Amino acid sequence: MDQHYHPLILQRLSSLFAARDWNSVQTYLSTLSHAHFRTAGYLMGERLMPELCREDFWEVMLRLVQWQPKAFVVTTAKAATPRLMQGTLSLTDTGFQRLATALQGQERWIDRKKLLLQWLPVTQEPATIETLFRLLQVNDIRQRVEFLLHTDSMAAAFVLLRSLRFEEHDREWLAQVCRALMKRGDNLAFNVASLIRTFFDLQEVKGVFSLNIQPFELTRLETDYESFKRIARKV
Repeated sequence: MDQHYHPLILQRLSSLFAARDWNSVQTYLSTLSHAHFRTAGYLMGERLMPELCREDFWEVMLRLVQWQPKAFVVTTAKAATPRLMQGTLSLTDTGFQRLATALQGQERWIDRKKLLLQWLPVTQEPATIETLFRLLQVNDIRQRVEFLLHTDSMAAAFVLLRSLRFEEHDREWLAQVCRALMKRGDNLAFNVASLIRTFFDLQEVKGVFSLNIQPFELTRLETDYESFKRIARKV
């Protein structure tokens, strides 16, 4: 039988979800073998949680993540991803803010990191990325930059530039960030490296750059996302 499907497990979980009996969900999961537990996790993440209203979704995620984080952080984060993209879930939801509060503290850092790695690549608005960092307690600028360097999106590139302003005194580090982007290899990363090199006048960063940007455009790069996108695409 497909390890991702089991009719009796699905029937039982569907009944508990319909009744919104979250305590019994946990009790039922505790009775399952390791193999059936994994199947149940898949069924909840792929079939049942996508159908929940936003309040119930965050409630179930909070309970599962608090109970068995190793088993459910990634599973529930994946279930949330398409809904965050569609707008049927939001980081402004009270339920998510309760979850973020529950994950505070250094001992829960790995769980917060898993959420960031899952959600940053699909977050399309700079303000939402900054909200995600704030709620998940990524307050150190260099730590934020490490995440953004490995996130291939225009929104992440814009937040990266804005973040670098806080460390603009450290030209050696800025140059390292540029080189890291160039090594990433994709067109967006190289374009952003070119923008950062010009923005901070990092002549020590060597490469074949064809950037043609006017002084007035530089002044708007870090404040106007639409201008940033236009310039990054034309490089």
